[in-house]
Amino acid sequence: MRVDFCVYLDAGHGAIDPNGKYVTAPSKQFEHSKGTFHDGKWFYEGVFNRTITNRVAEKLDRLGISNIIVSHEYLDMSLSYRVKMANWYHKNYKKGIFISNHANASGSHRARGFEVYTTPGVTKSDKMAEMYWDNVKDLLGDKLKMRADKSDGDHDKEARFYVIKNTSMPAMLVEHLFFDNIEDAKLLMNDEVIEKFAEAQVRTVIDYFNSLS
Repeated sequence: MRVDFCVYLDAGHGAIDPNGKYVTAPSKQFEHSKGTFHDGKWFYEGVFNRTITNRVAEKLDRLGISNIIVSHEYLDMSLSYRVKMANWYHKNYKKGIFISNHANASGSHRARGFEVYTTPGVTKSDKMAEMYWDNVKDLLGDKLKMRADKSDGDHDKEARFYVIKNTSMPAMLVEHLFFDNIEDAKLLMNDEVIEKFAEAQVRTVIDYFNSLS
C-alpha cells in the first residue's frame, strides 16, 4: 500500500461546546419521543459525526496511515474553511482523499438508510464511494437499509454538496442513516454499528490506495 498519502476527514456541522451548548443549526438535532441519545431524548448529528470521524482517525493512526481532521472539535466552521484547509494540505503536505461524515434527516421522520454521495459525472470519487458501499454492505448489510441510485451503474448518489464539489481530490460525503428516525437513531448510538462503519471506512481507504499501486 502507498504510504505517501493522507486521509482528510471532515465531521459535518458543530458539536457541544465547553459550556454544554450544541452549537449548530436546529435542523441538525432531533428530539425523539423515547429513548436516550446525546442529551436525553435529543440526538445531535454533529456529535455523531465526530464520534465516527474520531473512531476512523484512531484506527488509521494505529495503522500508521496519515490523516488530518479538518473540522473543529466542536465549532461549526464554515464549509469554505474546511475545504480550503483540506486543499492546502493536499497541495503542500500529501496528496489524499476527502471523506465527510454525516447523518441524514427527513421531513416525515420515517425515512431510513445509508447513502454515499459524490459529485455528478464519472470521477475517481465514484470508485472510492463504491468501495465504501461494498464494505458497509459486507459489514452491516444485514442491519440497515442501503439506499442507492443505480441509474449510472454504481450505488452512490450524486449531488453538488459544497465540500465534495470544491475539494481538489477524490471526495465523498456519507449519510450514515437518518438520525430523526427512532430505529436508525438507535443504530447510530450502538457502538458495534459505529465500529463497523469506521472499519468499513478504513478498509475503503486501504482498498482505494491499493488500487492506485
